[in-house]
Amino acid sequence: MQSRSISLSALKLSLVIERLAAYPCIAATGAMTVVVLLGVLFRYVLQSPLSWSEEVARYLMIWAASLAISIGIMRREHLGITFLTSRIPASAQKYMALLVNLAVLWFLWILTKFGYYMALEGQTQLSPVLAKYKINMMWSLSAIPVAGALAFIQTVLQMMVDLFRGKEDLDIDRKVDI
Repeated sequence: MQSRSISLSALKLSLVIERLAAYPCIAATGAMTVVVLLGVLFRYVLQSPLSWSEEVARYLMIWAASLAISIGIMRREHLGITFLTSRIPASAQKYMALLVNLAVLWFLWILTKFGYYMALEGQTQLSPVLAKYKINMMWSLSAIPVAGALAFIQTVLQMMVDLFRGKEDLDIDRKVDI
């Protein structure tokens, strides 16, 4: 019963983190849509293009896509290659999944660590078009370490859910639609 409690706690925390990523992701996608529509309106209808719309839309897209990574991990919607795992015994599949998750965690750690350093270096770099507004590159580059950290946490939580859930819970589907 203790292991089921750990699994449910990990799942609840995973849902909270999903929400923390989902709402800014939705906001960034909505803002990107508005910025792109404004860019099109000003360029083709008013014949007076906005200098900043393309770059702002790009940074919003980077943030939205980066935040969506941890959501995909929580919902288990990322693509997986099952060619090898489907051919090995079920008992060995658990160990294969653990090995794959550990490799993913290593990659996410490297991504977060070096992404953080890259974002810090971005403090001294001005955005190409937004430089006149004194906006440095740290804000766009921060998407990488934030996404890496959220994905790392979600991967650990999903490993805990898998490790501690009961046999009766093996086929759970706890997606949260927002």
